[in-house]
Order: sequence, then C-alpha cells, then structure tokens
Amino acid sequence: MSSSRVNVLASMGLFGAVLTLTACGGDGQQGIPTETRSATATATPPAATPPSATTPPATTPPPVGPAVGEVPTNPEAATALRAFLTDLDAGGVPAVTAKCWTVPPPEVPARYSDAASILDAAAAPGVDGQYAVTWSSPAITLSVKRSEIASGYACPAVFPGGSSGAYTDTEAEYTVERYLGRFTGTPVNPADLEGDYPLVCDTRAIWDPQRTGAATTAPLANNPGRLTGSASYKPDSVYVAANDGEYTTVYADVTEVSGVEQNRIFTLTIGSNGYCIGDVV
Repeated sequence: MSSSRVNVLASMGLFGAVLTLTACGGDGQQGIPTETRSATATATPPAATPPSATTPPATTPPPVGPAVGEVPTNPEAATALRAFLTDLDAGGVPAVTAKCWTVPPPEVPARYSDAASILDAAAAPGVDGQYAVTWSSPAITLSVKRSEIASGYACPAVFPGGSSGAYTDTEAEYTVERYLGRFTGTPVNPADLEGDYPLVCDTRAIWDPQRTGAATTAPLANNPGRLTGSASYKPDSVYVAANDGEYTTVYADVTEVSGVEQNRIFTLTIGSNGYCIGDVV
C-alpha cells in the first residue's frame, strides 16, 4: 500500500474519533446521560385571564307612565302623582273620579279637564314645600298634600300659575261632610280615616278666630270625637255661612242617636292638610 493511501486512512480514522467525542460530550457529560428529556419541547401556555370580578352597575329602568319631575327630598311624591297621571292620561276625568274621593265631586270635572296642561306642569321639577309638593308650568301649578302622597295616589289641587291657590267654599263644605260621614257610618270612602287623612286641626297654636293676637290650640284638636253619638246629618243642610279669608263658618243639621236634631256650627281654617276643623258647637 502506498504511503499516501496510508496517510488518508489515518486521517479519516482521526476525524471519526473527533466526531464521536463531540457527540458524547457536547453537554459536559461523558458516557450515557443520567437524565432524559422529552423529545418534543412543550411550551407552557400563558395563564388564562380570570373574568373581571367587578359587576357592572345595574341600570334602573325608567318609571312607567307619564313624565314627572322628581323630588329628591321626597321621592314618593313623584310616584304618587304618576299613579294619578297614568289614569288621567289613559282615560281622562272618568278614570280618576272614583279614586279622587278626597276632592269634592262637583269640582273633579273642571279641575282635571285639561289633561294636557296638567301633564305639562307635572314634567317640571317638583318643589317640596312646608305642607305640600308642587309642580309648576307658566300656565298652572299642581299641589299635592302629604296625606295624598302617603296614600300612593295623589289627586292634585290645580290652580293658575302665579295664584295663591286659595281653597274654595265647596272644599270647606266637603271637609265637614267627610267629618260627619265618619261619625254617622257613611264615610265618603272606607279609607277616610282621621289618622290617614286629617280633618281636625292639629295641636299647634294657630287658633285665633277672635283676632286677639294670642293664638292657642284649636278646641277640637284636644277633643276630635266631640260629635260621637251622631246618627245622621242632612247633606243638603251643609253650607258656608261666612268666610273672611282666614276662618270659614259652615252650618250643618245633625241628628243624634236620641233623635234630637241640632244645627251645628263648624269653624275651619287652613292647616297643613288644607281645610281643618278647629271647633264645633
């Protein structure tokens, strides 16, 4: 064999040895590795982002019915007026007549005939006053007493915008009729109770029909059941005999359980719930 061929074979052997050493010692280990690796490298997926723990704020659906200006200090006021307006808007005066038994029946048709103007005024912001809540437009003002609001169905007083909203003689007479109906077993409505719909003046010192300058508590305030034992009264006999703008005198023929009929004299003034009866003789 020639020397050149011997040199080639020797070189190939040396090269193979180098490759063998490289393959076994590439990781710093010699011989068989003591650890095994997965043939396929699996990447760890990123952790899933948990759903947000924050619950989105609940949305309050708008109230059902005609628009009514809210009263932040008395939220029940708008709810009570809306109940009335819903009926008025749907059925006009006939739809509210029976429910508005706190209003003198003869006044209901005229008071609520202009439904469009009433709805317009009600949409304005409400104002919480000392005795009532009011809503006003340039044309009219709606006034709702607290007893009406508490009932959940508010039948408003309606008067021209800018006026004082004075109470009428018809309202004074109706106040006396309601009071007598309670004692004679003929209330205008079963719900017409003194605790819910006060007709007697309260115990504040507002009573001074003689104009002495020294107001006191109305006499009937401390004895609201003075006519207990009354059997009946004549509705046609109830009428306003005098009204000086502050005190109103109403007459009524009342029959006691003994059969004796008397002409009773009621004195009324304006209190926190409209007309209130301060004395009866």
